[in-house]
Amino acid sequence: MIRILDEILLDPAHIPAVLALLDERYMPQAAARGLTLEQRWVSPPVAVPGERNRLWLLWQVPDVWGYYGMRLHAGAEVLEFWSFVDKLCERRSRHVLGNADQPLPSPEVQTNVA
Repeated sequence: MIRILDEILLDPAHIPAVLALLDERYMPQAAARGLTLEQRWVSPPVAVPGERNRLWLLWQVPDVWGYYGMRLHAGAEVLEFWSFVDKLCERRSRHVLGNADQPLPSPEVQTNVA
C-alpha cells in the first residue's frame, strides 16, 4: 500500500474553492486511475486572521506500480486542478509514503552493457 499526502498551504478563504474543484473535476477520474481519497484535513482547524492554513489530502494506491500508473494516466483534469490550486496557494508539496517495515524495491540496473 502506498499513501500520497498532499500538503497545500493557502489562505483559509480559498479552501472551499479548492475542495469544490477537487470534488467536481478531480475526483470523478481519480478512481479510474487507481487513486482513492482516504481523508482530507485542515490545520489548524480554525481560520486565524492573517495566517495560512494547511490543507492535507491523503490518497492511497495499491502499490508502487499503481503510483506510476496513476501518474501515467493523469489527464487534462489533473493539470487543470493543480494549476488552479497553484494560483490560490502559497506553496504545495507531495509526500509519497510506504510502510517503513517493508523492503524497499530497487530498480533493476543493467551493468553489463556491450
